[in-house]
Amino acid sequence: HSLIRHLADYVLVWAGGRGDDLMKSPHMARIGNSVYRDICPNDPTCSHFGFYENNFQKPTPMMAKSLLYNLHSSDVIPGVRIDQRLFREVYKSRYGLVRIFQVMNVSMESKNWIANPENLVCDAPGSW
Repeated sequence: HSLIRHLADYVLVWAGGRGDDLMKSPHMARIGNSVYRDICPNDPTCSHFGFYENNFQKPTPMMAKSLLYNLHSSDVIPGVRIDQRLFREVYKSRYGLVRIFQVMNVSMESKNWIANPENLVCDAPGSW
């Protein structure tokens, strides 16, 4: 939450099983780790970010701490619940394939910073 509150007002999670966000996340971690080595320190394949025996009920400690795992599995996997002070589920599709969470306590300082055109200098001219 300490990071996401600066980036978004809502988080959409695709929770449809095979090919959902949770299944793709170890691969995304490996890609990110190929550039930012501190994502999975001393673990180039991010083997510590996943599940034991490919079982969603058995996340590795690193996966169990992830925002995606906790949003995806909240109230689905026994014992996994989100902190209502940090996130609030505002939409869940009929079969739970799509879930949308509102980020609570969004940083207004960050929103004001990004709204200032002077802070878009790192982008290519005309891209906005």
